[in-house]
Amino acid sequence: MDSDCLIKLAKAGLKERVCESWQVVIPAMVQHETVERTPMLPDAMQIRDNILSGRLLVAAGGADAKQGEDAVLRLYQAGGFDGVATDDARFIRRLRSLGVPYLVPGVVVVTLRETGAFSAEEAENAIASLRPYISSEEYAVAQLMLWKGVVP
Repeated sequence: MDSDCLIKLAKAGLKERVCESWQVVIPAMVQHETVERTPMLPDAMQIRDNILSGRLLVAAGGADAKQGEDAVLRLYQAGGFDGVATDDARFIRRLRSLGVPYLVPGVVVVTLRETGAFSAEEAENAIASLRPYISSEEYAVAQLMLWKGVVP
């Protein structure tokens, strides 16, 4: 998961549930971007607590990367991961060009509903919580998927 996605999920109050449902791994560069650069912000403190408790795992690789997205991609390419979670448009274009599977925060919520980790009501509340942090297109697609019965 990259910094952009991690921070948006934290701000929306969803990071805990995501970490409970999936094993979430971030490279050390993402830890630096989300915790060490702004240690007193509420989302930074939550992320730090999740790292200390082992709910959020930090991988050592990619320390020489210039930015978190580069480290995330290197970590994914090293193997053992199903995909990448991001909400950075430029990084998404890069992932698409490389054929790397990815999820954006709205689709994270839809997928958690699909797997039974969220009830229908919880998923709708989660999408509403994300609304201030995601694009209007992402919000509309996630709502449509939930409301139109794409997800049981």
